[in-house]
Amino acid sequence: MFPRHGGQFELALKSLFPELKHSNVSSRLRRAGNPTMSQRNRFLIDPKVQWSIIRRMSMHWSLTILALLAIGIGVQMIYAPGNQTFSQAISRSFGAQAPLLCIMLMLYPVYVWDIVKLTHRFAGPMLRLRGILNELADGGRAMKLRFRPNDFWQETATDFNRFYEEHLRLKSRCEELENELKALTEAGKKLESAKLST
Repeated sequence: MFPRHGGQFELALKSLFPELKHSNVSSRLRRAGNPTMSQRNRFLIDPKVQWSIIRRMSMHWSLTILALLAIGIGVQMIYAPGNQTFSQAISRSFGAQAPLLCIMLMLYPVYVWDIVKLTHRFAGPMLRLRGILNELADGGRAMKLRFRPNDFWQETATDFNRFYEEHLRLKSRCEELENELKALTEAGKKLESAKLST
């Protein structure tokens, strides 16, 4: 419903509640229309970070295979009996290491999946933290930061919640001072108008 008629629904919300900011309404609609924002069921949470880690892991994995092949070719060239060409050393090295290479190729998706699941444990908390910071920047009250039990940076959530409570206290105090200033300003205007009338 929201994704298809998001514009009309957003206009209706802003007409009913004019105090809501445009960005605040948009962010709430995105979260309401997209349940994956609150549920970690996507393959990649922070694609830029996670893909860079996967690429780095793939580079090291490829270098490991190349090193194994180079060592195998070197062993064939040095210790193989008789005179053999470089191409023969390569073919014999591939033949000797074929089972190991097949196992490594089959395990590559497992490595990628394990890296993705591991990176979820710090990419997810950062996504949650950014969402709450955006909510606060849009003028909302958001909610306390909570990570999943196995996530990294649990201390960050504790520290942020201390900051969040202080932020709410200061925000409430600022609202009280604004109301007091408004009341004093109105009282001053009334007193000034009373003096002018006399």
